[in-house]
Amino acid sequence: MIKVIDDFLEPDFFFDVNVLSKQIYTSPNGTLKSNASWNSDVVQESNIVLIHEIQDTDILKTLQEKFEEYDITPSFFYWNQMSYIPWHDDGAHHAAMTIYLSDHEENDGGYFMYEKSDGTIEAIQPKPNRAIFQSDGVRHSVTSVNLGAPIRRTIQIFMKKRLTN
Repeated sequence: MIKVIDDFLEPDFFFDVNVLSKQIYTSPNGTLKSNASWNSDVVQESNIVLIHEIQDTDILKTLQEKFEEYDITPSFFYWNQMSYIPWHDDGAHHAAMTIYLSDHEENDGGYFMYEKSDGTIEAIQPKPNRAIFQSDGVRHSVTSVNLGAPIRRTIQIFMKKRLTN
């Protein structure tokens, strides 16, 4: 299942996380990891993707409140020029969400693509505060961020279903 939700975060919260994502990216005391530790099938020839796991308790609480049936792991992702994700299905996760933070022009790349049940491919353009929720192992990919495009900043949330008693 794929669900696209525009204006997903409340405006003030969106502003705050957007500012924080910029501060983390430019901080001289960076705590950024990279996609170098990912499975090689998901990296292939992609340029570097930088990652910062979100630790701020207020942000974690606000995001977790949106996903009652899941435990979440949110991170800021920083997509450099020529970074992408090849086709995959997020098999290790029950669901995932991408929330776009930065502005993108039509020709900047970084489109989310997924395979519909009839075999056709749908592409979704990045847009600030647009969220894409996916579950049930939908095959998807992200096209490369094109040369000359700005860093694409997102919140990536990976989800595991909560165990019920």
